[in-house]
Amino acid sequence: MRKRVRNIIIILIIIVGLGGFLCVNSLTKNPELDKTKSYLIQGKENLIAVYKDKLSVTIPYDINIDKDHTFRELVKDNSHERVLETVNKILPEPVDEYMVVKYGQVKLNTKNKKKIPETVIDNKRYILTSSVYSLFDTYYNTKDLTQELNENIIVDVLNANGKNGYARRTGEKIEKNLGMKYNAANYANNLQESYVILNNISVEKAQDIIMQLNEKYFKIQQIPTIPTLANIVVVLGKEEVVPFEIEVTGSGENLKSIASELKRAGYAKVNIEKESTKSDKRIIEYSSEDYFIAYKIAKMLNITDMIERDNLKDKIRVIIN
Repeated sequence: MRKRVRNIIIILIIIVGLGGFLCVNSLTKNPELDKTKSYLIQGKENLIAVYKDKLSVTIPYDINIDKDHTFRELVKDNSHERVLETVNKILPEPVDEYMVVKYGQVKLNTKNKKKIPETVIDNKRYILTSSVYSLFDTYYNTKDLTQELNENIIVDVLNANGKNGYARRTGEKIEKNLGMKYNAANYANNLQESYVILNNISVEKAQDIIMQLNEKYFKIQQIPTIPTLANIVVVLGKEEVVPFEIEVTGSGENLKSIASELKRAGYAKVNIEKESTKSDKRIIEYSSEDYFIAYKIAKMLNITDMIERDNLKDKIRVIIN
């Protein structure tokens, strides 16, 4: 009888042990990622954006979203939907689903594993959005390269400044220098600001086009309003009185020379703000719709690093270290 009871106890112990092992194993097992989807993974010290089996981008929690908040605080204080929304505003390609990993590590079966490009300003870490764009175009975007050849790109050039033949002359310049096709027409109304609409074109190709144009204040129109089959639409405004400010700031000694260079180039409203801002490099800060305005200024000043700021409105900050 005692032997039978002992055997039953041993069997129960084995069953409980196996159950515990299987439970722990299920908790620590890496989640299986669907290679046809994109995920934002919340880990112990990082957020990881995973794009199918092509690219994973690690975002450390200690990187700042803005001047006062880090990703760590965002993850701690907000819902998954809010975290996903914030990250999707920063990354060029949105992620679809949110996943929390509490145990172990996620096995990332992606061809390219990268850390988000960053810089340091006043001892705080920020994302370099300009470098993020190139990161995605290099490692993730799978556009058919034959479609991205200049000869296959169509540019709609719309004249909104009232100058006769201006759209045609601009289109001819694009065709001559870049080998792209163009359609020239007059816009319905004359405008002060210029606009760009990105339909089916990489950021790099759009940059090439923008650098061929004389206009300086190209806003990105987020919601396309012009029905067209063109890859990109550029609307050329008058740009005589544009409510747009460029602030040159930092602790560098050549703030005045930078401001003077911008004024000579035709930027009307340029202000100097002498501050104790310390950066590890020269930076341009811009809002998302002003990316191409910032890009033209960055090329002129030989600045390679740019940071997107949601709190900027009709304003760009040039930080000189």
